[in-house]
Amino acid sequence: MTIPTKEQCLKILKDNNVPDNIIAHLNAVHDFSMKIVDLLQKKGVKINRELVAAGALLHDIKKLSPNDHVVAGYEFLKSLGFYDVALIVKRHGLANLDKEEFVPESCEEKIVFYADKRLKGDRIVTVEERFQYIRQRYKKEDVEKEIEFTKRIEYELLGNEKL
Repeated sequence: MTIPTKEQCLKILKDNNVPDNIIAHLNAVHDFSMKIVDLLQKKGVKINRELVAAGALLHDIKKLSPNDHVVAGYEFLKSLGFYDVALIVKRHGLANLDKEEFVPESCEEKIVFYADKRLKGDRIVTVEERFQYIRQRYKKEDVEKEIEFTKRIEYELLGNEKL
């Protein structure tokens, strides 16, 4: 398994002209993901910390793609040989949750998926606040299934703990 270091991830972002506001979001998702990893590792859950870090830093590498940024990011990272990171990218979005191949399965995938749904830009917000933004930004009114799915992941990862 090849996983890029944090420095390599930041270079990949720079080399791909990812805007500063998206990099700020990626760094915030990374930091929040690491809090979740720390919490779970204290409970004895085995997690590949480096994989979560790289997935969090690169999940929106192709956010400005004219096509589906999830698929574009997945294909791009796969082409670099970062298959496991590419899978995290493929499984962090909401648009294709009705297709099994896009649903987060591993703990690492679920952490990045959930952390992304708790960050509005670079600010930690509630799931409700994040989805209110999604409704407005993407003109998508019916996100109840996605909220329910996100809350299931939240409970699976954190139980009743709050971050």
